[in-house]
Amino acid sequence: MKLILVAALLTSFGAFAQDKPQLINWFAGADIVGTTGNTDTNIDSDFYVREFEFSAFSAIDQTWNGVLTLAYHKESTDGEEHVEVHEAFLNSSKLFNLSNVKVGKFFLGFGRLNRFHRHDWVFTDAPYVQKSFFGTEGAKDTGVEYTKNLVNLGLSTTLGLTKGDDFNHAEHDHDSTTVERAKAPTAYLRAAKFIEFSTLKGMEIGLNLVNRVDAESKHYQYAGLDLTYKNRVGKVLDTLVQAEFWNRTTKHEEDDETEEMTDYGAYVYFEKGIDQHHAYGVRLDYYKADDHEEEAGSDHDHSVDGIEVENELKALSLSYTYKNSEFMKTRLTVEHGQGVHVEDDEDVDSYTKGFVQFVFNIGAHPAHVF
Repeated sequence: MKLILVAALLTSFGAFAQDKPQLINWFAGADIVGTTGNTDTNIDSDFYVREFEFSAFSAIDQTWNGVLTLAYHKESTDGEEHVEVHEAFLNSSKLFNLSNVKVGKFFLGFGRLNRFHRHDWVFTDAPYVQKSFFGTEGAKDTGVEYTKNLVNLGLSTTLGLTKGDDFNHAEHDHDSTTVERAKAPTAYLRAAKFIEFSTLKGMEIGLNLVNRVDAESKHYQYAGLDLTYKNRVGKVLDTLVQAEFWNRTTKHEEDDETEEMTDYGAYVYFEKGIDQHHAYGVRLDYYKADDHEEEAGSDHDHSVDGIEVENELKALSLSYTYKNSEFMKTRLTVEHGQGVHVEDDEDVDSYTKGFVQFVFNIGAHPAHVF
């Protein structure tokens, strides 16, 4: 009798939810990753849940929408596990004409990868430049973001101002109960142009500027270009080209001396869809580390995931993606890179690593941008 009652209640709730679209939409997603690497690297063979998200989003009233997301994370290199508030923000497209306002904690709206959650990326592991500049997932913080769409010109401009405390996962100890405050807010600007070739083919180009001062008074200036091209044939994403180019200038004043360093990098990804289920991809990565002579005792390095760029990093990744449905995909990837030190081993200048990834979604996934 109780089972019948529960079933009746769930059925009634489901029918009510369809009639009342303003009710809460729930979403859960998991990113399961297997890793392996050649014996000279510090990448252990492992199979683990890299990320799990649980999100709720809904209209709050006639003006505001709300998004709340909790996330569990584990990275293969340090084995650290933590649960955090991934995003918690209000957003509205009704305050100003052809504009959107976002308030709260969110991934900062610049670049290409940084505007997507990691499980929605078109490859498993981030390019070195992304991980070095913005972390393994992307830069997020608490503040305000304003986007204005200039429809007649096909332009979109985004301005953001955030606290600057929580920018890059790698900069914080998740076991710590305190976070050092940034010396100044983080500000960023993105100007994007969308070019529509047809209803199924288009390209977006974005110019990005980011200015930030961290808790140690280091001043970072980022300049970047992102490009995305998509061509659909029917329901198949026939061709995808995605690329980002980034430059970072770091200034640090200490004892009346100014230390300045410049790093830059890029990646270009090409994907060819065979049909709705099968796609092949290739990615080229490049990263140029600053050749600044470090003083004794300096803690500046270019180490990411145990790999430090000696001077120039060049990497090639090959991938195969099987999309069982819009809710489930499996990806196999092999990556080889040269021009690195691994765990301070001077005899190692290259690495090879492989990934298998399973991503699945349950519930109503929020709509994606182009």
